[in-house]
Amino acid sequence: MNTQFKIILIVLLLIVTTSMFANWQDLTAQGKKDLRSANMHFGGKRIEKALPLYESVLEDNPNHIETLEKVAGIYFDEKKDYLKANDFYEIIINSINEKLSEYEELKATDEKEAKKVYKKEIKKYDLDMRLESAIKFKGYCWTKLFLKAQKKFQNEDYENAIIDFNIVYDIAPDSIKTIKMISYVYNKMGNSDKSLEYMIKAAELDPTDDMARTQIANTYFEIADKDSINDYGKAIEWYEKAAEINAENVDNYYNIALAYSKAKNDTGAVAAFKKVVDLDSTNIYSIINVSNLTFKLGNISESIKYLKMAIEIEPENVSYLGSLCGKLFQEKKHDELIGYGQKWYNAETGNKQIPAQYVYQAAKSTGNKEIEKKFEKILRELQ
Repeated sequence: MNTQFKIILIVLLLIVTTSMFANWQDLTAQGKKDLRSANMHFGGKRIEKALPLYESVLEDNPNHIETLEKVAGIYFDEKKDYLKANDFYEIIINSINEKLSEYEELKATDEKEAKKVYKKEIKKYDLDMRLESAIKFKGYCWTKLFLKAQKKFQNEDYENAIIDFNIVYDIAPDSIKTIKMISYVYNKMGNSDKSLEYMIKAAELDPTDDMARTQIANTYFEIADKDSINDYGKAIEWYEKAAEINAENVDNYYNIALAYSKAKNDTGAVAAFKKVVDLDSTNIYSIINVSNLTFKLGNISESIKYLKMAIEIEPENVSYLGSLCGKLFQEKKHDELIGYGQKWYNAETGNKQIPAQYVYQAAKSTGNKEIEKKFEKILRELQ
């Protein structure tokens, strides 16, 4: 490419680029007339007469910012048609961004010309301020539409709520709040597959959202409960994901334990219930579950350990005391059986003969004559 041709090409590019900025807000004579008339009607609150004239102006120049703002404002303030208002604010945003982008491109090739364009085309029309305003009002439109959909959800009008939430989703597809609401609506409609689809989208958008993962797990749990296959694996997987994010939330491990229990996986359930107890040493239900499951798995010493923890919390619970005494007797822990057996005897309001018999046999086995004689007498009196 010769030098002369290069110069001609550069000049042509500059002419084309500069022309993109020339008169971009200008109107024809008819357009100017329609705008004046529209503004007069608008000032006089004659909106129905102003709107078609503004629309005529936009046919003349679809990027006329002042007219776009007026039309967007009419749909927002007067007609309460927030979807149409949103569309016009989006046109404003795109138009201004396109103009600013063209300016940046010109600045890279001809900084001097770009300064003139900035003064004539950007500063003159306050594009930065107008862009900020359009973005703000577009956000207001989204909020209004979201609240409208939410109200239908609250009124249990799920068929129309899902339509409105999908409109809101189309406007802002990265809104986790909207995605979750769509999931909730589908859940209320009994569509578990769609509910899961959208909640998983929400979880993917926010890797720190443990509650979304818990909701997914809950849905899989409910499906497994209804399914004859009873596959709780997905529920466990998502509860564990929630626990990875929020390791201090006892509910996560409790839910894991319940899912493992439903899946008949006693080893998994024990590990999860133990985690609950580590985080909350007063969680009696988990303590008893560990005791029962470890006994079932043949680990009697572990079962005894957790039963003792339960009795520390509820020292007069005869059910716990009776179970512990039976296991202590089985393991021939007679010294401990004497102590816990007497606690059981004192707390028992029904048949006292069984705890008395345990204490008597334990005392006899250890050679504790004082306790043996005492409970031998008690047994005679109970006959």
